[in-house]
Amino acid sequence: MKHLKGSIFSNKNLIEKKEWYHQRFDGAPMFIFAIADAEMLKEKRKPAGTYPKVRVCFFSERKADWHLDMSDVRRVADVLVGIAGKDPKFSSKLLKAWEQDEKKFDNFFWKEFPKIDLEKLSDAQLLRIWKKYYKLAITRLSSTGIIDHFSLGTDSLVNEMVKKEIRDQGKDRQWKDSELSNIFTIATAPIHQSFINQAEVDLLKIITGQSKETIEHYQRRYFWIKNNYVSSNILSVEHFAQEVKAWKESGKDLKKEIEKLQNTPKENKLKKQALLHQYKFSSLLKNLLKISEDFTAWQDERKRATYFSIYIGSKLLEEIGRRKGYTLDQLKYTTGFEVENIFTVRKPSPKELNARMDNSVFVATPKGYYVATGAAVEKVRKIMWGEKKEEKIKDFRGLTASLGKVRGRVRIIKSVDEIDKIQKGEILVAVMTRPDYVPAMKKAAAIVTNEGGITSHAAIVSRELGIPCVIGTKIATEVLHDGDLVEVDANHGKVIILERA
Repeated sequence: MKHLKGSIFSNKNLIEKKEWYHQRFDGAPMFIFAIADAEMLKEKRKPAGTYPKVRVCFFSERKADWHLDMSDVRRVADVLVGIAGKDPKFSSKLLKAWEQDEKKFDNFFWKEFPKIDLEKLSDAQLLRIWKKYYKLAITRLSSTGIIDHFSLGTDSLVNEMVKKEIRDQGKDRQWKDSELSNIFTIATAPIHQSFINQAEVDLLKIITGQSKETIEHYQRRYFWIKNNYVSSNILSVEHFAQEVKAWKESGKDLKKEIEKLQNTPKENKLKKQALLHQYKFSSLLKNLLKISEDFTAWQDERKRATYFSIYIGSKLLEEIGRRKGYTLDQLKYTTGFEVENIFTVRKPSPKELNARMDNSVFVATPKGYYVATGAAVEKVRKIMWGEKKEEKIKDFRGLTASLGKVRGRVRIIKSVDEIDKIQKGEILVAVMTRPDYVPAMKKAAAIVTNEGGITSHAAIVSRELGIPCVIGTKIATEVLHDGDLVEVDANHGKVIILERA
């Protein structure tokens, strides 16, 4: 994707008067904006009509606020639902189409890249390795738009279809909202083990003697597992030794922990099979549930590959920066397209990249992307949203991800750097959650997010933890403050503000 000349302000029709879906990451353009590059990549595997028209991402203080145009989401979701209505094997075919690229990228990560001595390469060789890595990564991740558009665009549809078809089959009884929410939760529960949980199972098996694997070997397999979209955190043997110590001192029955982690996906599958046997859902609804199931697993694989990509990309950028006079952090604020310019014309300059690190916005289109920094960033915000007004809100709703009802004090988490702030029993509130939020999620009494769908991280983990979770509220982080006392009634998808801090 090329850097477009001119200003986004001469093309403001791309971003004004739209409804935006917001996601927040710990992130930098090199790794977040690569997703836009992958989504815009033209290829035959993607069904016609599934390309996005615009993506916007704001960057500041190592955080990224990613925005999808909801008209894009709905348009693409409609296309995918239309295909699902005709082809029950739709998702299986898509997974098959990307299989070889997934294997190629994994092979590069595990077998090829570890053998390369970057310091011994010439500049030309280093640039060739960069281009190979970036092409492999983008091609591997180009399914992203399909997965995200489906997840975000069909959640409400599937929820309403489940409720309507259940009511139609039980017209002689009054259904409670909590009963219907429970059915929806069972119907959409993940049946595959996430890579985060698999890593935990593998570690617990070492501790309990159920595995002969050493911590050293475990570290070689999972050193990347706490990466995020801005940092490559290479975990040491000592780090995992500390995790072992913490588990041993936790007082928990570790064998039961293993059983719980391993059995949850199996139990979800059995409950779902029983549900589908009890209620005669329409062919379309069953197809949509199957696609959601497949895409949840696919999404997890994509996340794993993204962590691999961040490790390789950081190693390459570090070496490029050493040769060309840039810091690693500066180069993380370039894009994949700009890296070749670093070699040839030394642009963007370190000064420009520092400005991006401080405050910037990137706008991606099928033709290329725009970048704005400094005061221009606020102008972009005003075009996108106008002047925001704070409203006095006493309660709000979202989508039930995991049932339950609790009261607690709010703790808003804006970044992985803040996860240590949460105390046991508090309500974790975030724009969305990520795998590196899990330690905080384990302390929380409930989870509330602005965004997210039935395949979102918050939905999956809250079900695994068995705590109430309301997702997709849109406004939670804006109307709540640290210390507010709230009631999270996930049985009805509702959050009630009881007392302001």
